[in-house]
Amino acid sequence: GWFNAAKFLTGASAMGSIAIPAILRHAGLIETGAMFIEFTSFFILVCTVMCFHRATLDEDW
Repeated sequence: GWFNAAKFLTGASAMGSIAIPAILRHAGLIETGAMFIEFTSFFILVCTVMCFHRATLDEDW
């Protein structure tokens, strides 16, 4: 139930973070630089989440 909903929302958010700027650039509503800035910020966010996940793997709750 909730686990599958969380996976769906995470996937939709990740795809939207890539697709929305690309669609806006294709429509001519934003410049290429703005699209690449958004892609860079998404990459930094993903790296941060992966580092946090790796750092918390060793902790015992």
